Amino acid sequence: MRKLPITHPPDPIARAGAGSVHVDPATRADERRDVRDEDLHDILTAFYDTIEQDPLLAPYFIDLDMDAHMPRIVAFWSTMLFHTGRYSGNAFRPHMSMPGLTAAHFARWVATLERTIDARHTGESAERMKDFAHRIAISMQLRLGITPAGV
Repeated sequence: MRKLPITHPPDPIARAGAGSVHVDPATRADERRDVRDEDLHDILTAFYDTIEQDPLLAPYFIDLDMDAHMPRIVAFWSTMLFHTGRYSGNAFRPHMSMPGLTAAHFARWVATLERTIDARHTGESAERMKDFAHRIAISMQLRLGITPAGV
């Protein structure tokens, strides 16, 4: 499966450091372990906290109550990674009503998720989560009629 480029578009937002990921200073590179189901909430909370500060992506989440929505997002990733069956629904549907999405939005989303995972975890499940992110982004773009970057 091809991976999306993780470079940011050459714009003032990217040059200003948009998408930087907060890392708990207590987490050192040699202390990272693989992602477990119980880690998903913390990973995804950190990820969406970063997205909330990203000028390119934040407008798409501004009206979303992330505290209320987070359990569904965690259930989705739990089902994808660990086959828990906790998620039911249509993850694509909300994206159909997001006007103006481009390949740059998806590339930024993937890059931010990868940085969030890499800052905290390493291992097979961490790599699988990043691979799923690429596959989800490509699939959503194709369904929305967007040509993924690099295609």
